[in-house]
Amino acid sequence: MSNTIELLESIGRNASLRRASQESLSRALDEMGAVDNLKLAAATGDRSYLAQELGNKNNVVNHNGHDGGCDPGDDDAENVPDQDGDEMDTPDNPAR
Repeated sequence: MSNTIELLESIGRNASLRRASQESLSRALDEMGAVDNLKLAAATGDRSYLAQELGNKNNVVNHNGHDGGCDPGDDDAENVPDQDGDEMDTPDNPAR
């Protein structure tokens, strides 16, 4: 897996590889010793091959869109705007 990540980083840093045709990229990946899943992903454009190679783990984020994603108990009274629209109190902008 680390070889795959290093190869993906190399592709990301190299404009000629990023913009290469599928055929050219496939040849380059062969020369670099890429694993089959990376070569298949490059040849087909199907990301599922990379997911298989990299462990196919889904990241789940719990977020409630109804409350803005914040816990109301986490508000810091010193760093919230006043209700009348005044600016926040910060070290660079102390309260008047």
